[in-house]
Amino acid sequence: MTKRSITTMAAIMAGGLLVSACNGTPKAPASTTTAPSSTASANGDVPTVPSPLPATALDGNPCESALDSSQITQFLGQSTPAKASDTELGPMCQWSSASGSGAGITVAYQTKSDQGIGLAYQNVKPQAARWEPLDPIQGFPAVAYANVDDKRSCVVVVGVTGKLAFSTALTLGDKSAAERKDCFDAAPRVADTVLTNLKARA
Repeated sequence: MTKRSITTMAAIMAGGLLVSACNGTPKAPASTTTAPSSTASANGDVPTVPSPLPATALDGNPCESALDSSQITQFLGQSTPAKASDTELGPMCQWSSASGSGAGITVAYQTKSDQGIGLAYQNVKPQAARWEPLDPIQGFPAVAYANVDDKRSCVVVVGVTGKLAFSTALTLGDKSAAERKDCFDAAPRVADTVLTNLKARA
């Protein structure tokens, strides 16, 4: 992934979520079907988290806990070194394919908003080019979205408590894009792997 692509993915992940999070006003295997109504909260269509993880599951740097080296290789092949950063929503880590294909993964722990998956529903949903609530991933509510409807890049947000969530952003490589594969089909598998690793920490 080029430096420009990494910057773009960071913007896709954090930009929409931060539309109004700063002033405190709320505004990447699962299928892409609507979550059951039994998970909806009394505040509209924001799903609840039936069995939350301990908050400590999102402690630390996602470069060290979200995906291990073999999992990164499985998704990207040989990758460049992980790049850690801190955002207004929490810590973030980016990996990119060393092949120059443009493929990349970004994982962010949403630990600073106290709004969990609801932040995506209120800030991203109204403006997303694509928005698809997913079947729960291992029992946890999830949604996929993209700011541009090109099928190559997307984000999956998973709520792990009422106040905490994590995001996985995925950009498909050139070959997958040429084959017209859909990020919405692949990104939930990345999120599922991250969730498995987080549950192991609980």
